[in-house]
Amino acid sequence: MRIPSSRRARLGAASALLAVTVALAGCTVSGGGSSEDGDKLTPVTFALDWAPNTNHIGVYVADALGYFGEARLEVTILPYGSASSPQLVSAGEADFGIGGQASVQTARTAGLDVVSVFRVTQTDTGRLVVLGDRDDVTRPADLDGLIFGGFGAPLYSALAAATIQGDGGEGTFEEVVLDTGAYEALRQGRIDFTLSVATWENIQMELDGHPYREWRYQHFGVPEQQSTGIISSDAYVSEHPEAAAAFVQAVQRGYAFAVENPDEAADILIEANPETLGAAEELVRESARLMATEGYFVAEGRQIGEVDPTAWEEFGSFLIDGGFLSDSSGDVVTEAPDWTEYYTDDLLE
Repeated sequence: MRIPSSRRARLGAASALLAVTVALAGCTVSGGGSSEDGDKLTPVTFALDWAPNTNHIGVYVADALGYFGEARLEVTILPYGSASSPQLVSAGEADFGIGGQASVQTARTAGLDVVSVFRVTQTDTGRLVVLGDRDDVTRPADLDGLIFGGFGAPLYSALAAATIQGDGGEGTFEEVVLDTGAYEALRQGRIDFTLSVATWENIQMELDGHPYREWRYQHFGVPEQQSTGIISSDAYVSEHPEAAAAFVQAVQRGYAFAVENPDEAADILIEANPETLGAAEELVRESARLMATEGYFVAEGRQIGEVDPTAWEEFGSFLIDGGFLSDSSGDVVTEAPDWTEYYTDDLLE
């Protein structure tokens, strides 16, 4: 994100100050509201985008291992509700939240005050899937004319159509909006194919003995995207540069720990969410291992959380070409904005 030199200087100073602070803060405590030297911890709110899962693992690790406390932060994790994370962050009702690349490009273009400050996944976790025992569907082009289980968003059907077209098909199909789980709808024969998350739903189906047959969009011409990330607002980052840098760098440490210690990180996530994840221990551990070792959390040549400018440019063009972006007046955007204003790496360690 291109920012004024004065703000850039404040962020740089904040990062430097934070490094010194953390180095000297061996006696600070996490979650208690104050440190031993009497300084109050800064309250920070973080909004989830769904039920707790491995996309959020670095945040829970940072909380459990005291990284937030060392950075003199008291972080409250807000459960998923009816309002999206970009809406909450833009309105100032949350300081940070989960927000992937597509949601940031859509929301900021529409006038919301959101900016990507950390990229959780370096690649797209989405897949086009059918039941694994469908002998009549062996490639995306075979899906022409079948029934797609969508989720009410035009972008999802566009991803399906583009994948089919990339395999030589026409990309034409009937769409129904799912009112139940995708697997249940597939099993009942109500739909023929849908979209899934490779790092969660696909693992669950394998554990259940009913693996999907899956296709990665990017193998059929869809541009790469960093599909999960952490967002804040320009207003918050500008008004609270030290706290913003402290939070992002503590989260960065949390995801780094998860990469090196996926099983321990999985245990932390489960322990923090026993009601939702206590019965899914194997799923959480398998997902944590996959994300740590298969290029989701870490990409060669980039540090954890770093932006991939090419992905933002190319997937942004995909959104514009498909007519998926509208401005604050509701008019369809036909020319690319300056995507560098949509993200920043300045808060990373």
